[in-house]
Amino acid sequence: MLLAVFHFAWNAVDPTARLDLPAPLVLGSWVLECVGLTALFLLIQKGGGEGLSLRSNLLDGLLAGWIAWVFRGPLLVLTLVGAAGVPRDPWWHIIVVWLVLYTACGLLLGTLAHLSRKP
Repeated sequence: MLLAVFHFAWNAVDPTARLDLPAPLVLGSWVLECVGLTALFLLIQKGGGEGLSLRSNLLDGLLAGWIAWVFRGPLLVLTLVGAAGVPRDPWWHIIVVWLVLYTACGLLLGTLAHLSRKP
């Protein structure tokens, strides 16, 4: 949900960032991204033990968010600039914003994981 709200707000602030894609395709990409980020978080978790602290969950969430950001941010931009010859300037600004987004998503995943283990 956080990803969808972020993209909706980003499109409202910067209309040039909007892609003219069908709504089901946009929704599907958000769902795929959310499922992938959640799966990465669960893979990082250490067996899903009952004793994981909030700090541990938050660190696991940050790690998952930052790993996902590396592939969505810098590596994507390097691929676009190198292979497609797209100008670099607008993309470097966007990956910093994506770092904030993925950090927030990771922290949210860690918090939700901690809250789900409470009796």
